[in-house]
Amino acid sequence: MKKELIIFLAGFVLVVVIFNYFNFKSQGVKLINADEFETLMNEKGIFVVQAHTPYEKEIEGTDLIVEDWENMQNSIEKIPSDKNTKILVYCRSGRMSAISSQQLADMGYKNVYDLKGGMNSWEESGRKLAQAK
Repeated sequence: MKKELIIFLAGFVLVVVIFNYFNFKSQGVKLINADEFETLMNEKGIFVVQAHTPYEKEIEGTDLIVEDWENMQNSIEKIPSDKNTKILVYCRSGRMSAISSQQLADMGYKNVYDLKGGMNSWEESGRKLAQAK
């Protein structure tokens, strides 16, 4: 009986540790829809990153188009140094931006927002995309 209790407790502790690790890793990234994304874009001090390669189109008001979306550290000199800056990230479908967003959070950014469904969901919501100027 004592051995089973020890095994159970060890397993429980392991599950808690694993859960907390993954929960901590995802902190800082908030998955938002097109309405929330647009609302945040209208706030002052927002920084918007397009993380889709190859370039297709973009959301009007984008501040940075990242070609190396898998290595956000390579774009650090172009991203605001204030780790509290709200950063909105999007790509075409959400896959590339999810990776880029998590990298930003891992770099210490505390307010990273990822557009769920990317430019696809933006257009499906009736909004338009623009070509770079």
